[in-house]
Amino acid sequence: MGSRLPRENRISGSDGLTLEFIGEPARQPSAPRRAPLLFVHGAFSGAWVWQDNYLPYFAGLGFDAFALSLRGHGASEGRDRLAITTLKDYVNDLKSVAAQFERPPILIGHSMGGLVVDMALRSRVNASAAVLLAAVPPTGMGPAAMRTMLSDPAMIWQMFLLQSMGPSWVDPQCVQRAIFADPPERELVLEYFGQSQSESQLALSELAIPYWPCSSLGQVPVGVVGAEKDAIVLPWMVSTTAWFHGVEPYWIPGAGHATMLEDGWIHGAEIVTKCLGTLG
Repeated sequence: MGSRLPRENRISGSDGLTLEFIGEPARQPSAPRRAPLLFVHGAFSGAWVWQDNYLPYFAGLGFDAFALSLRGHGASEGRDRLAITTLKDYVNDLKSVAAQFERPPILIGHSMGGLVVDMALRSRVNASAAVLLAAVPPTGMGPAAMRTMLSDPAMIWQMFLLQSMGPSWVDPQCVQRAIFADPPERELVLEYFGQSQSESQLALSELAIPYWPCSSLGQVPVGVVGAEKDAIVLPWMVSTTAWFHGVEPYWIPGAGHATMLEDGWIHGAEIVTKCLGTLG
């Protein structure tokens, strides 16, 4: 795959599914040629979370920057199978897309997408490096979910409504406390929640289970980036992920979980760029 997108922004995934695939070709030459970036979204979202800010920013730095929507997300096929979709299915989608790159891409996974990237590294995905951004840690989300149930039960109720009834039933003001430290303008927040969707219940259940990525260590360089004010993937969880990969984490000051959508998104993009610079 060169700098051009596949026709109609679609690409073949696994199990015969067609996936949404968007991107921005590099807007300036770089020497030596940089590996392309492949962004992987988290739960309840799609490739759209990268589209307005991160893709054009990194294209401006000389990267071919792409993002896919995993099966059942965004404009990808598989919505009718979402109820029986597992994290392994997401991993297979990522591996199938990454295999179509001429040069192994750098994988950048956010939240659930970070764990999908981590799991893909363990199963020999075609990648030259990876960045885990506010990623679900190898210990799983169980401890954090228990903490939220005790400290903010209203938030758990809102997530239940999002999962069972859809975004129109969610109170944006309540949920934005969890995902934003610096919320965008109200119109943008409503637009973001309008694009959110239900997640695979099987995949959500798997996120609570510890996952030990020991065999992925050392295969490719891995960077870990955390958001300083993340209320979902807490700082200690980011540090745990970094410890498993034998690296020191980078931190985005003042950022919440959805750092790529906040008004101060560029600060997170700069930290990710700094992290990329250490991966070779």
